[in-house]
Amino acid sequence: MAGAPAKAAQLPATAAQASSTTAAVHTAVPTAANPLPSVDPVGDPANFSVLVNKSRPLNPVSYAPGDLVNARGSGQYLRAEAAAWLNGLFQGAADAGTGGLAVVSGYRSYAQQQQVYSYYVSIYGQAQADLISARPGHSEHQTGLAVDVGNANGSCGLSTCFGDTPAGIWVAANAHKYGFIVRYPNGYTNITGYSYEPWHLRYVGVDLATDMKRRGFPTMEQYFAGNPSVYASITSGADLVAADSSGRLLRYPAHGGGGYGVPTVIGSNWHGLKQAFVVDWDSDGVYDILAQWDNGTLGLFTGWPGGAFSTQIVVGTGDWDKMTITVGKWSAAERFPGVVGYFPDGGLRYYPNTMGRSLIYRVDIGSGWAGMGLTMADWNADGANDILATTTSGHLLSYPGNGNGGFAGLPLTVGSGWGTMKALVPSFGLSGPGTRSITAHTVDGYLVDYGLGAGAWGAQRQVGNGWNGMKLFK
Repeated sequence: MAGAPAKAAQLPATAAQASSTTAAVHTAVPTAANPLPSVDPVGDPANFSVLVNKSRPLNPVSYAPGDLVNARGSGQYLRAEAAAWLNGLFQGAADAGTGGLAVVSGYRSYAQQQQVYSYYVSIYGQAQADLISARPGHSEHQTGLAVDVGNANGSCGLSTCFGDTPAGIWVAANAHKYGFIVRYPNGYTNITGYSYEPWHLRYVGVDLATDMKRRGFPTMEQYFAGNPSVYASITSGADLVAADSSGRLLRYPAHGGGGYGVPTVIGSNWHGLKQAFVVDWDSDGVYDILAQWDNGTLGLFTGWPGGAFSTQIVVGTGDWDKMTITVGKWSAAERFPGVVGYFPDGGLRYYPNTMGRSLIYRVDIGSGWAGMGLTMADWNADGANDILATTTSGHLLSYPGNGNGGFAGLPLTVGSGWGTMKALVPSFGLSGPGTRSITAHTVDGYLVDYGLGAGAWGAQRQVGNGWNGMKLFK
């Protein structure tokens, strides 16, 4: 279904097509459904996303990975996957003309870390040692996922000046492409508990590293700050929300393995919907519901941290039932997500949500969109949302957003045969932290999840059946 690109006839016009000077703005913009800013920490020491720091020791503290390999023949060891991706990172640094990198330090056992930490305490005292060395059982090096790197010529070894060298600058800008992050960045000692270490890289996997980069989280502590709405009715960007034929509102919790668990009833009497969206409309860290009703009303139900929703707040009246819309963060200049959509005349409009409540004005951003299905998602993973549009002939097109309320260029055809889809729902974290996907609802009642990479489709799999009569919230 996400097959080779096929040429679509008569593509809609956008503002970018009318003006060739429109430039892309690559900013950290939350993606389509405006996912919650952070998720609960991972505690499994064998998980690539494990969060270990001064307050979160490894469990057990004597943990030792079972898949260590000699990283680049250096005599330093890393877990196999981390070592494999490190090869790519080193090659990328060399190809960029940085002068190359060298492995300085890798895995340390609990006993080895005890020796290192005790040495620093004896030299600098405990207060200073705690800024530059982890206590045993609290060290990332013990996970086999941390590596200290340096310049191939040996200059600025384990020194902050490494961050100002060509190799250090390149690593900070590109490590995420290989699944690594600079674990202790400059200016975040109050959060990480450690001094700036531009040489200390941590493997977390490409999905998580890229998600942190795209959404502007400099530290794992900030990314894994804990879900602020753990007791709310909708707790995760991976959960699926739907209304059934009896009007019940159901939440299907994502179980982390790429599927959904047993649903929970979170509402009733949801009849008369044209469509609805799960979105943090007021950017308070708790998911809300924006409902587009058959009677022409656009209504907001704000989510409460302890569960349930407010009564309806009308954010739009008139002919909203005649519009085809999608919802999400369309402009980095706006604090809140907004609405992009068109009336039957095909004129595409952007409605900024300037106050976290009602929609006050609109901006015309395109023409010729009549008959298109709309879904807002960051297709090319540049931090700015795009519009995925389904044509009447079943082609799926990606219109690149510029992050500033408009478009950044001509559309790409990214699939064909999508005319059999009733709804496309952006999902965040269905297959694990940092993963993105599009869950499609087919006309014959199947749910198919399509992994979303950086301008390319990932793995696809069926994640549900028997969904006839259900209205998925986007």
